[in-house]
Amino acid sequence: MTDADLPATLTVEEAFRAAYFMIEIYGDEEKWRSEDIVLLHQHMRSDPARSEDWKQAVQMALADPTAVFSDKE
Repeated sequence: MTDADLPATLTVEEAFRAAYFMIEIYGDEEKWRSEDIVLLHQHMRSDPARSEDWKQAVQMALADPTAVFSDKE
């Protein structure tokens, strides 16, 4: 899949699912050795506070677009 095959934007819910799957992929690659990754994965899957936590993270990302650098920079 190329970047051209992906949508230019995601909804907040789509971005959350993408982050969830990214954690799942990482966990699988690392054989879930990190307890922190396991707990984050569980939090994103089932914790009722996850929605508010995610919205806060989105607000933080929008407020500081230089906080995390992509591999394209």
